[in-house]
Amino acid sequence: MSGPTVLIADPNRARMNKVRDACADMGLRSVALAGTLADAYQMAEELEPRRVAIAAEFTRTDEFGALMQLFELVRTRVFLFGDGRAAAGQPVHLVDTPGALATFAATLSSGLVQPKAPPTLPQPQNTGARGAKDMPLILIGASTGGVSALEEVLLSFPTDCPPTLVVQHMRAGFGPGLVQRLDATVPPRIVEAADGNALLPGVVHVAAGNGSHLGLLQRGGLVCALTRGAEVSGHCPSVDVLFQHGAALAEQVEIRAALLTGMGADGADGLRRLRAAGAHTIAQDKDSSVVWGMPRVAIEMGAAVEVLPLRQIARGLLTGARKTTSLNSRSTS
Repeated sequence: MSGPTVLIADPNRARMNKVRDACADMGLRSVALAGTLADAYQMAEELEPRRVAIAAEFTRTDEFGALMQLFELVRTRVFLFGDGRAAAGQPVHLVDTPGALATFAATLSSGLVQPKAPPTLPQPQNTGARGAKDMPLILIGASTGGVSALEEVLLSFPTDCPPTLVVQHMRAGFGPGLVQRLDATVPPRIVEAADGNALLPGVVHVAAGNGSHLGLLQRGGLVCALTRGAEVSGHCPSVDVLFQHGAALAEQVEIRAALLTGMGADGADGLRRLRAAGAHTIAQDKDSSVVWGMPRVAIEMGAAVEVLPLRQIARGLLTGARKTTSLNSRSTS
């Protein structure tokens, strides 16, 4: 087992310890504790708990929705506990008496099984029925908070959107679940990035938790290029690698890029290189970011042409035209 069986998130440290101790009494000792939703989000990505117990107070915070989307993505069962007060429609397990606490611990601990592996999606068949002529190329990078941010951005993309490549920082094994979730909810087709996949309109290629950097190559037209290698800017796949590949092609191809919510600085230097090469670059603003790390560094470096709230980023990517250039302008010799 790669992580704890249960993650408990509660701002009330004394109550959280009581829940932990009650679980231990039931024989469940593989437990992690988080005092904030930010800690819970990071620990859920890193530790892969089978179940999560969250204090009811957290349901009334702005960050709760993003956290629930992550738990749904990784098939983690979520239990709310507390004194019975929570956001509308959310059932809560009482822990206000020893008997109620024991009942909740028993519910949380019983019937634990290994989670199902995320389904493996078939790779797209690049028939070439629709070319990518006269369309820009869109590049997106995201980290903590990126699951919900990507969903909001891509919900505004049309079914025939420009070819799009995404790098999302995520623990190994979570990528297929992210692809499946997005493909079921947004208009474009969402696929796992695969080496050699042609870039076609209406298709979004996602690299997340697969241990390979995502870049671009010219093979008659542009294709995805996946390479194994050391971490860059602390990550593999790295947003910086994707953006650097884009910068190398910016004289030939119209590039539009966005750096979304996330911890650290990955993607900031790549976005700077893209802007220097003439690409239209966007950084997410502070107020709409779950963690304003990567976009902040990019803004401080002067890498962003625009700083936009999340709800406006799709528009910026779809309409921020610099020029019109064919992606597949080079023919095979």
